[in-house]
Amino acid sequence: MLQRYASGSETLAKARLAENKPRPIFQLLIFIAVLLASDVGMVLLAGVALWVMLELGAVGAITWSTVLSLAACAEEIALPILYCTYIERRSLRSMGCARKGWLREYIAGFALGAAALCAAAGLAWACGTMSFRPVSGVSWGMLALFLLGFLIQGAGEEFLLRGYFMVSLANRVPLAAAVGISSVVFALLHLGNSGITPLAIVNLTLFGVFAGVYMLRRDSIWGICAFHSAWNFFQGNVLGVQVSGGDMGPSLFAASSGGSTLINGGSFGLEGGLAVTAVLIAAIALVLLLPGKRGGYSGSPDNTEGTGTTAGTEADGT
Repeated sequence: MLQRYASGSETLAKARLAENKPRPIFQLLIFIAVLLASDVGMVLLAGVALWVMLELGAVGAITWSTVLSLAACAEEIALPILYCTYIERRSLRSMGCARKGWLREYIAGFALGAAALCAAAGLAWACGTMSFRPVSGVSWGMLALFLLGFLIQGAGEEFLLRGYFMVSLANRVPLAAAVGISSVVFALLHLGNSGITPLAIVNLTLFGVFAGVYMLRRDSIWGICAFHSAWNFFQGNVLGVQVSGGDMGPSLFAASSGGSTLINGGSFGLEGGLAVTAVLIAAIALVLLLPGKRGGYSGSPDNTEGTGTTAGTEADGT
């Protein structure tokens, strides 16, 4: 089913113009190197920023450490771009960086991400396994910083896993395999998180599949970047739920879990429960079955000047 999107995808067409297309096993090794370099850069960047803040007498070091760690995910945007640009020699457009309609894609993706996460929380609440109460005295300034941090973090993971890794794999393996491999790798990157369970790995893999098909269906990375950011922000800083096993600090609501952890995810958060499984399966089905953009990319993948045009880049009303 995914292969029918390939012929009309400008992202994949531009990726096929890459001068260097490493074989899958080498691509995986390169991905690990890029990931490790990104992680080292993130630790150094966040560490230096936190040290400066502590020297200046900033309060709430733990909260600031989390914010700075999220912001340091900018490394996961920069290094994949540098690798794709200077090593594989492919364009930003081949990473899903569409110019036309990018803001509309981003806003729609953010709204969908918030709605999907709230749907999962609502399902857990309806099953009697989760409750929420408002929190008073929350710092709106700190919430704004967490939102900014998650905007960077969500984009970082999508540029790394989808814009770079998935698309590069698609130059060498069938598209479905590229989506599947990148999704499993995305899930395995969370193995060290607190409270991880087999169901959480399944859900993270499903999230990766959704992210891949959403990006391919929209032929743009901006919507899934926003979806990912909204999903995490609403989970951690609006509803007060653990985000992949991590406490995100200040939130508008405090979540309380009770009853079956199989539904609410227990200490890992909603992503470890069946409520998220149901929402992600429904989301994948909707993305695959509902009408997407009109037309498709009509340029030739052999045209290195990229003079092809994109037909119907506006959304059909998602």
